[in-house]
Amino acid sequence: MIANNHGTRWSYRRVHGVVTRIYAHSFDMADRDGMTVHALFPDRLATMAHGLGKGSVVDAYGLITHDGRQCVMRVERLERFTPHPHRTVTAADLPRPGFDFTGGLGSVAYVRQLRDDE
Repeated sequence: MIANNHGTRWSYRRVHGVVTRIYAHSFDMADRDGMTVHALFPDRLATMAHGLGKGSVVDAYGLITHDGRQCVMRVERLERFTPHPHRTVTAADLPRPGFDFTGGLGSVAYVRQLRDDE
């Protein structure tokens, strides 16, 4: 850890989260635990960072500190995750025998048959 002039300590971390706000030279992101991080990015990452939108899922790597009020990260590396759409599962995708386990009987007749078999 590196101490800065305010007495807080910096540590190298990765934060996986969702972008909540975008500014000119920084953005805010929230991780799955609800922690909000204010991420400062250098000029070399500006093009990629400006391509982010609210709701983008990112991994940010860099030095992070918490001064009791706010987590601040100096981003050194940034990775963006793109969602992969999933095909909707239908009844045809389920293995056979399917939903007709009653053998064509109605629900009342099926239950009556189960009781009679006991």
